Amino acid sequence: MKKFLIVTTIQDTVEAFLIPHIKMLEAEGYKVSIATNIYKEISEELKNNEWVNISFSRNPFCLNSFKAVKEMRALIRSGKFEMVHFHTPVAAFLGRYAAMREKQKNIIYTAHGFHFYEGASLINWCIYYPMELLAARWTDKLITINEEDYRKSLEFKLRKNGRCYKVNGVGVDSAHYSSGDAEKIKKELLIRDPEKTVLMIGELNKNKNQAQLIKALELLRLKGRNIKAIFVGIGEQEGILKKMAKELGVKVAFLGYRKDIKDIIDAADIVVSMSYREGLPRNIMEAMSAGKPLVVTDIRGNRDIVTQEENGLLVALNDIDATASALESLLYNPKLYKKISENNYKKIESYSIVSILESMKEVYGFEKVSDSQS
Repeated sequence: MKKFLIVTTIQDTVEAFLIPHIKMLEAEGYKVSIATNIYKEISEELKNNEWVNISFSRNPFCLNSFKAVKEMRALIRSGKFEMVHFHTPVAAFLGRYAAMREKQKNIIYTAHGFHFYEGASLINWCIYYPMELLAARWTDKLITINEEDYRKSLEFKLRKNGRCYKVNGVGVDSAHYSSGDAEKIKKELLIRDPEKTVLMIGELNKNKNQAQLIKALELLRLKGRNIKAIFVGIGEQEGILKKMAKELGVKVAFLGYRKDIKDIIDAADIVVSMSYREGLPRNIMEAMSAGKPLVVTDIRGNRDIVTQEENGLLVALNDIDATASALESLLYNPKLYKKISENNYKKIESYSIVSILESMKEVYGFEKVSDSQS
């Protein structure tokens, strides 16, 4: 049986995003092994796969990196894999080096958002850009998930006959998110008409920038608008955000970590992303699956998904007035709301797991499909 190796820095990446990809590979006749930093019980769906613990750290310059390279070289030497597919920056850099040293063929890397991008810090450019320039030379196929990264990838020198691809993320199960139990959430949060709700999903950190939404909602509160924000996620900014919301008189429900995301999305009127940096945000795709209009910052990744006034509204980073105006336009303009909602139901198809797996079959060379994603 042909053997395929998937490599990520941490276990969560595999179990959260790659299970459908693994099942597709198995359907194509591959035995799939997984190399990652294993720190918890393996999910039931993947217990029959071979798992190999590798000493990856999120910091590529720590002493564990030498150990991780040694472990990866031993695995590749003994595994006789037809293809090796890397995800996440640290595992991809160290792993591609190990694979190159062992003369591995068919080295593939999916960049889920380069750490160097328009507006990134100088230190990110100084560290990660040279790393990718070097690692690209060990790579046969480089997959990017947004237009800015794809254009940048074309500057890299890959292995002989190497190729860059653009694929619309890892795929979302649009059918799963197309219906939820809104009433359950509304009852839990005591949401009643005419109160409107806006939802943000993601870690409570500086990058996700929940503060921009809180400040915009203050402006709308002063205009008499009755709006509640719902934050799903945990993080070091939680105390700061709670204090800010209280001081500004903004209604916010902090729900922490939740598994009933589709129900929470169904209960929201619109979904918001105020991030400084994204690759191709999955939470936005989940919201599109439910036909929810979007208000997002005009950054890489967000602008790949959201077209202005077609399936959402784009606002500049930290533009509080524009954010408040966009929220008000969607929440209190039924005609615009309906148009954008209907467009999202249509547009999500190109990001669905079915569409993405077809694109990945082309990357792997299983069958020829449309060239529109490359």
